[in-house]
Amino acid sequence: MYRTPARARRWAIATLSALALTAVAACGGNDGSGGADSSGSADKADLTWSFWVGGTEDQAAWQKVADQATTDHPGITVKLQGTDWNNYWAKIGTLLAGGKAPCIIGMQSLRTASYASAMLPLDDLMSKYGLKAEDFDKPIMDGLKVDGKQIAIPYDSGPMVIFYNRDLFKAAGVAEPKPGWTMDEFQAAAKKLTAAGRSGLVTTPGDLGVTSWVRTLTGAEPLADGKLNLTDQKFVDGFSEYADFVKTDKIAPPVPGGNPDFETQQFVAGKAAMQLNGPWSLIDTKGKVKFKLGIAPIPAGPDGSKTYTAGSGFGISRSCKTPDAAFQAIMSMTGEKPLTTLAAAGRAYPARIAAHPAWFTAAGIDGAKETIDYASENSIPLVTSKNWVQVADLLNRFGTQAMNGEIPPEQALKTIQDQAGAGS
Repeated sequence: MYRTPARARRWAIATLSALALTAVAACGGNDGSGGADSSGSADKADLTWSFWVGGTEDQAAWQKVADQATTDHPGITVKLQGTDWNNYWAKIGTLLAGGKAPCIIGMQSLRTASYASAMLPLDDLMSKYGLKAEDFDKPIMDGLKVDGKQIAIPYDSGPMVIFYNRDLFKAAGVAEPKPGWTMDEFQAAAKKLTAAGRSGLVTTPGDLGVTSWVRTLTGAEPLADGKLNLTDQKFVDGFSEYADFVKTDKIAPPVPGGNPDFETQQFVAGKAAMQLNGPWSLIDTKGKVKFKLGIAPIPAGPDGSKTYTAGSGFGISRSCKTPDAAFQAIMSMTGEKPLTTLAAAGRAYPARIAAHPAWFTAAGIDGAKETIDYASENSIPLVTSKNWVQVADLLNRFGTQAMNGEIPPEQALKTIQDQAGAGS
């Protein structure tokens, strides 16, 4: 789920690409006969890989991942076609819908359901080429499935966890959080840390953050039987408690509009003591801050600590004429060597279990392994609806109003449910 550092905490797309989503839904019957990558065989092909890329340096780093395919299979080449995160989803949706998408497609778990109809299920290819699901973290393998079929092979993964400023905790005389800490302990710490122009927590209504907080607070899920379920009373109760962090408890600052990097800016600047984030951002964050960085699980609600895992991977478009070659390339791109290199460089928390040690060594943070292991055990993938991009956009808009006390939380959720529920 790695993005450019400026977008590391931007979970939801700022603009809704309804056209792309509608087009993708309409192309489910594509028989794979078209496509941009039209030459080659199982062992020889010139492939294009479409992915979100943050600039020249990012492009070069990810091209090295692509080059692993040629190292392993001299007849296969993979050329990276990079697009920035915010424009990527509209572009790839249009390409998939038109049957002109590159063979290899970057896919994020929260958006997989929206694009799965134009993607090739990979289960038969996994069996054919001996790719073992158990070599990867189970939550993200499940998160990249739709209707029980594997749509992409993950390169990164991670449960949502708490980043915290160890210096601020020490100065305030607050015990550092450990696995098993409770919601009462979190709120007591946050209140004590909210002083001298600083807040105990910084948060915004991004989809992955909201749903993780609600899940640990009340156990509620955003979907029921595949349908949006935001007006369920348990979800309303959890979201109301979450909104109270800002509007009532005032342990977090009001949420500004139009600043997708607000959380990261506040935390990195030392203006907030805690932030919910994913392991994919940890090493980048550590390199930015001027304080000692700590990591802890999300605090436990009535039924324990509960969080979500998200991540990204690589799949194959239905329009690809050489799916065997594309799958062999993906196997190389998600192999132990490139994922270990990415982990050591801090570009991703690897989905492949064998590459985990390199990431923990690069992170160099006390308790990181204990925390992530604990969080992973208490994590499930965030299963989303086909119109989740719309849901995330509405959640940012109306969730911000609810957190700032401009509208009641239940009204915000009902508005989102009414506007997006029919398409879930």
